Amino acid sequence: MNLTILPLRAIISQSLILLVIIAIESWFFQIRLNLTPKVSVEYATVMNLISTCIGWVVFFYGVSLLPDIWEKQMVAYILFGKIGTLYPMFILLIFVFFLISLIIKLVGFNLCDSLWNEQSKNRATGIKIFQSLRELRTPKFMVITAAHTCSNLAIWLILFLQRSQLT
Repeated sequence: MNLTILPLRAIISQSLILLVIIAIESWFFQIRLNLTPKVSVEYATVMNLISTCIGWVVFFYGVSLLPDIWEKQMVAYILFGKIGTLYPMFILLIFVFFLISLIIKLVGFNLCDSLWNEQSKNRATGIKIFQSLRELRTPKFMVITAAHTCSNLAIWLILFLQRSQLT
């Protein structure tokens, strides 16, 4: 892979998508979890930045493991917005990444909660992944899931509109 090419389109697109996601998810947190606007934006920002950073690291590692033909198609999509054949494996990976990013966001929300919430500081000193996974049926998890789903639908709509403009 040639590292001299700066994927400016991908950087700008990712930045704009992050702004939309943070706005959508912070609105959910403000309305459903009764957080203040400032706190809801802080939580959504931290959750999404952690999820995005981990996602890009996994993406770069995963692309290096792909066969050459798939690697070229992924790079062509990231740099130029052109995708060839949509393999069923990509659809499965999208669903897996959706679930993984949901878990990362749940852990990120609990991390923010334990760092900034006074009640959480009195209960526990740290954050554990298994503690986050035990909360899968709480109203907080349902709000995070709804916010994550709506923000992903917005991403797909933006990417669909962006792709239709490119062709």
